[in-house]
Amino acid sequence: MGQKSEFISNIETMIESFFEPVSKSLIKKKIKGTIGAECQINLGEFPDVNQIDVAILGLGENANFIRPHLYNYAMAFDGLEIADFGNLKHNGSEANILAGLTECLIAIRELNIIPIVIGESMNYSKSILNSVSFKQVDFALVSPWMPFEKTDLTPLLNQAKRHFHTSFIGAQSFLNPVSTQQAINDLFCETIRLGDLRSNIGQCEPLLRQADVFEFDMRSIKHAEFSSTDSNLPNGLFNHEACGVCRYAGVSNHISLYLFNQFALNKDQKSDQMQAAQMIWYVLHGIDSRFNDHPSLNSRNFTIYKCHGENSEEMIFINSLLTGRWWMQVPTNDTKKKTAPKYIGCLESDFEIANSGEVPEKWYRAIGQ
Repeated sequence: MGQKSEFISNIETMIESFFEPVSKSLIKKKIKGTIGAECQINLGEFPDVNQIDVAILGLGENANFIRPHLYNYAMAFDGLEIADFGNLKHNGSEANILAGLTECLIAIRELNIIPIVIGESMNYSKSILNSVSFKQVDFALVSPWMPFEKTDLTPLLNQAKRHFHTSFIGAQSFLNPVSTQQAINDLFCETIRLGDLRSNIGQCEPLLRQADVFEFDMRSIKHAEFSSTDSNLPNGLFNHEACGVCRYAGVSNHISLYLFNQFALNKDQKSDQMQAAQMIWYVLHGIDSRFNDHPSLNSRNFTIYKCHGENSEEMIFINSLLTGRWWMQVPTNDTKKKTAPKYIGCLESDFEIANSGEVPEKWYRAIGQ
């Protein structure tokens, strides 16, 4: 016990050294029942990391513009302990920011704390790659673009042989070259186009349910609704739709890192400040509402269905009796290694396709990963 306490103490000291305290001027008044009054805020005395479930991390001025609004929102989370660690210390250079973010995320993961990172207009892919410990990473990105340059996360994961699956959510077809779409087809990736997403926001839930990392590019919101980006895109999500996506991301049992980036707030954009704060609030609300219905072949809470395609493809689906949610077992071509089965979230319609003797597209994409 003594060694464990010493280990935690060392981690806490390390984490504290990464952050600047939050300015007291950002908390004008503590109102009972609000986040600002109920959560632990680093105002000079660092939060007790032993009692924290979720930590807010700022990387620049965006976080300072968001905080006064977030602090005034309702603390409607019965089972969630929240802390604001403050802003990451850095000298302003990209290399220094990425290195510091990597180290603090690694330390935070040691304590099983879920970080919500408020970024700036920067690509943080290298930090995510180097800080996430999963051997195979499932990445969910809300963005108009399907970024596939060498410095973007999906190619980095693939190069490191750590890519399991990527969900591109809210992509706008005309912004993504055919060459990018072809490259993505070579990996286990799924895309929900903007029009499809807006017709039914809930269809992103199965993809977010299985993700490990969630990134929200704020340029996904149409410029008329959120002007604090450099994109000026006339099409995109409405503000309330962005909040809906964030809640689905929060409900995910697996996501252990949330990142908001590609925006730059200023003192005159009160509505944009509140919008970003509300999106974080909906992530917190989702985390507090997690179902924790992990798929299992040996649980009474799940019904197992085996389906067969016309070419003898065996497809296994699992349905939760508690929540009604569906999963599909990921097929494997490796018969030599005995590994635990993997599951990806799916829709009941995927099961219905398989049950009719056809093979859903999701199954084909999974078997090629």
